[in-house]
Amino acid sequence: MREMKFIQINIYKGKYLDAFVDFLKQENPDIVAMQEVTSGDVSYYHDKTVDVFEYVKAKTGFDGYFGSNLKFADSAESLFGNAVLTKLPITGSKVLSLKEFRPVIPSELEDRSIFPYLARLAVDAMIDVDGRTVHAISWHGAWTAPPQDTTETLRQAQLVADYLKKINEPFILGGDLNNIPESKTVGLISSVANNLMTGSQVEQTTHSKIHKIAPKGYLVDYIFTSPHFKLKSLRVPEVLVSDHLPVVAEIELW
Repeated sequence: MREMKFIQINIYKGKYLDAFVDFLKQENPDIVAMQEVTSGDVSYYHDKTVDVFEYVKAKTGFDGYFGSNLKFADSAESLFGNAVLTKLPITGSKVLSLKEFRPVIPSELEDRSIFPYLARLAVDAMIDVDGRTVHAISWHGAWTAPPQDTTETLRQAQLVADYLKKINEPFILGGDLNNIPESKTVGLISSVANNLMTGSQVEQTTHSKIHKIAPKGYLVDYIFTSPHFKLKSLRVPEVLVSDHLPVVAEIELW
C-alpha cells in the first residue's frame, strides 16, 4: 500500500499563478492534473513572457508533462493545454487527441462562442511509483454552458472512456469536464472508473466569486481512478488560486 496525494485544478490561464505555486508548496502533492496551462499572449499572468508550465516546475521542483491542444496563427510563443506535474519519475507519456480545430488568434479565446469548437486533448504521463507504472491523466472536457450533454461532450467522453478501458496498469484522471455529476457525459467515465466525487458532499468546484457563472456554482471538476486506488479523504479548499477550486484527494495505491 502506498499513500499519495493528488490534486485536480483548472488554473485559469495562470491568473493567480503565484498564489497557486504557494498552494502547491503548502500541499506538497505527489501528482497534479492541470488544465488551461498557458504561455504568451493567451496567459492571464501579468508577465506574458512567462511559460506557466515551466514557471511552476521551476518554483516547485516538480517534473511534468505538457500537451498543447491549440495552435495560434500569429503568436508563436502562445500555448494553451493540459499538464501533469509530479515529484515522481516520469517514464513515458502519450497524448490522446479528442478534437482538431484550425489555428486561432489569441483574441479569439475571449469569444465564448468559439469555445465549443476548440481543439481538445488529454495527456497521460506514465509515472514510476515504487517500481510500478501509474498513468496520471489530465483532461479538459468539451465546453458547454450551462453544463449539459451535447453530441460533442458525449463523443469526447466516449473516446476517453475507451482509452481508460485499455489501460492495464493503475490510473488516476483529473479533469475539468465542464459538466455536472448527473450528466451522461460524466456517467460515461464513471462507468469505467471510480468517480471520487460520488458521495463526497461537494456541491461545486467553480469559485463562488471569481468564476464567470458566479454566484451560481457547479461541480465540474473530477478525479477518477482505477480499482487499484482507495480513497482516504477528499476536500475542496476555498482558496483563490483560480476561477476553479482545487480538488485534493488523499488516496492509497494497493
